[in-house]
Amino acid sequence: MINVALGGATGRMGRMVCDMITKSDDMKLVGAMIAPTEPEVGTEIYKNVIARGPDGLDEVLENADVYVDITSAAAASNVITKVPAKGINMVIGTTSIPDTVIQKMKDEVTKNNTSAVLSPNFAVGVNVFWKMCESLAAVLKEYDIEVIEAHHNQKIDAPSGTAAEAVRRMTKVTGINDVIYGREGMTGARKKEICVHSVRCGDVVGDHTVIFAGNGEVIELKHRANSREALARGFVASVRWIHGKKDGTVHNMSEVLGL
Repeated sequence: MINVALGGATGRMGRMVCDMITKSDDMKLVGAMIAPTEPEVGTEIYKNVIARGPDGLDEVLENADVYVDITSAAAASNVITKVPAKGINMVIGTTSIPDTVIQKMKDEVTKNNTSAVLSPNFAVGVNVFWKMCESLAAVLKEYDIEVIEAHHNQKIDAPSGTAAEAVRRMTKVTGINDVIYGREGMTGARKKEICVHSVRCGDVVGDHTVIFAGNGEVIELKHRANSREALARGFVASVRWIHGKKDGTVHNMSEVLGL
């Protein structure tokens, strides 16, 4: 049995992952951390699981084998560097965490010989989408590249972690280092750049489009998430994959999926 603690247990994604864990045959939810302002703090939100605020981290992790973080960048920054010292593996899906925090977390994982999975997106299709972005950009180096991402009106960061990862991979294979975000005014002729556009509206789960244009033709690569279930299943698969590993390494979703 894999004992799982989850940060962000009352969020939309957190609730879905918690439900999958409690319904599985090989996992047990043993801890839940939520924002200190949430009304559920101190209450039983699942059978024998009391929701704790960040100051109750020790209680949340007390019986855990794996800690899953689906919180905010600020909340995650205060937690993920502390977990490895407790000998607990991690699955981290929170985006926009500062690079300095990520590096410190990696150092702690290595120091304490634990393991983690870190990814901006845990959906199988998105990880294949990233691979295709990388492959097309490597071949179409002279083509113009535009990235358009759309999410619901409650998403607080932009661009999305999924779009940022696509851009990171494409800049690596093309050598294009000039990345801009939106356009306005007299911008002049297009430079050798990748431009990212963020849309926030309604209840859009997540749409990502990468446009490659040049030589009288256009290729559009698109991924659309119709449900958060695809992400939740990726989290659960990552928990199973990372459980028991103690290699001092931070892994990515491509490794989990064998890509």
